[in-house]
Amino acid sequence: MKNKILAIAATAGTAILGSSVFSTPAQALTQTQDVTINYTVPEILYLRTFQTVNMTLDANLLGATLTAQGSGFVGKDYDPTNATVTIDVTGNADVTLDQTSPFGNLAAIQQSIPELYAVWSNSTGTVDVNLTSTPLTEVGGKTIAVNSITPTVDNFAAPGLDTPQIGGADLDLDLTNATVMGIYTGTITVDVSTP
Repeated sequence: MKNKILAIAATAGTAILGSSVFSTPAQALTQTQDVTINYTVPEILYLRTFQTVNMTLDANLLGATLTAQGSGFVGKDYDPTNATVTIDVTGNADVTLDQTSPFGNLAAIQQSIPELYAVWSNSTGTVDVNLTSTPLTEVGGKTIAVNSITPTVDNFAAPGLDTPQIGGADLDLDLTNATVMGIYTGTITVDVSTP
């Protein structure tokens, strides 16, 4: 009988213990709180240019009718003022050849560089572009003066850091002293700034 009582007590104890293990736990406590984050992005200004720009004079800018021949151009015309000259018996001509250049205004040749600079900026203001240039000089010392060089895009709203603002340059060149063929070399300085 004593064993029966112990067996009943052991069974009851297991049932009580089992039911407490599998019973629903007490409700968990939770709490939330917002945290402020201050993430500073500094002002950034980034400039990209070409290292070298190779250009060739467009012969059409010279104003004369020229035909490509080999690596150069040739042209011809008749004197625009006096197509005929008469030489008298003493060897004197009644007219002289017109010495006006057929090449128009060599002192103001307009050339463009379609893309010269790309600018990224996250400034809250505008971006200012300034271009300057040295004269262009060939190895023998002949020069092409740069009358002016202006950016095609200037004083623009900062474009951000993803898609840049692209700009080029318009040049006004003086070829008056470019009396020999060859490569004329100079330097363009691109300066970008924000307020």
